[in-house]
Amino acid sequence: MTTDQVVSEEETAAELELERTASTYRSLYEHWERCHWSPLAIDYREDRRTFEAMSEEERDGFVWMFANRFHAEFNVARLLAPFLLAAPSWELQLLLATQVADEHRHLNAVLRVYEEVFGVRGGIAAVKALADSHLDPVSKILLYDSLEEWTLPLLERQDEDTFTAAVFAYHLIGEGVVARTGQHLAAAQYAKFQGFPGLTAGQRLVSRDEARHIGIGVTYVRQRMESEPEHTRELIGSLAEKLFALAATALETANTRMSDLVVSGYGVDPHAFYEEAMRLTHIRLRSIGFLDG
Repeated sequence: MTTDQVVSEEETAAELELERTASTYRSLYEHWERCHWSPLAIDYREDRRTFEAMSEEERDGFVWMFANRFHAEFNVARLLAPFLLAAPSWELQLLLATQVADEHRHLNAVLRVYEEVFGVRGGIAAVKALADSHLDPVSKILLYDSLEEWTLPLLERQDEDTFTAAVFAYHLIGEGVVARTGQHLAAAQYAKFQGFPGLTAGQRLVSRDEARHIGIGVTYVRQRMESEPEHTRELIGSLAEKLFALAATALETANTRMSDLVVSGYGVDPHAFYEEAMRLTHIRLRSIGFLDG
């Protein structure tokens, strides 16, 4: 399967539209129905040959990068259940149910990469053990610990402010900033090394799904911004302030403790990763009406 088979320029433009403007829940659901795909259809044979031909340092960088990919998919799939319980409407609950299916499909796609490209045997237990051994402090604090802090309260409190905070953290920051930054930089790495048609095709399909997920967050939070502007602005402002402080701490940690690792995995230094994340953060804040422009 090639990227030409799974994406077109028109589809890319449609993804950007989903991420940056509010939609209707119906249109987001219809997008899901139109865009089913199977991780079993992706051919990784050429990717395996390319991976085996890389230097040891290059392979180590790829495996570290995919550890972040595994943890992202594993954790977001696990953390979605509380959203279903707290969804304030049936239409939104339906969309979140489709997202649960998407995230588990994405996780299965990552497991195939570990097995068929990296040669890891033993199923998800073996993959998790390997990914855990590559878990870095920045990813742990910035994404996984923070996501839990902002989403698990939904198990105890299902009021709309708690739900809004969780959607902002999960859909707009977790998927819309951190995951998107990693995907953009990983795509450049695939192009640099060439010979990764399966990884490229798989990421494009995942990216199309995640544009819809980001769109769910944009649509919901923008509705709250319009119905309760002052209250919602205060809530989002408080969350954004915590986010910026956390990102600055993460950048300092990355610069001092793992700069070489970031370069080997993503092909850029930590500051470039941070700059891309901040660019996307401002796009997300504009998309929900928090910032002008």
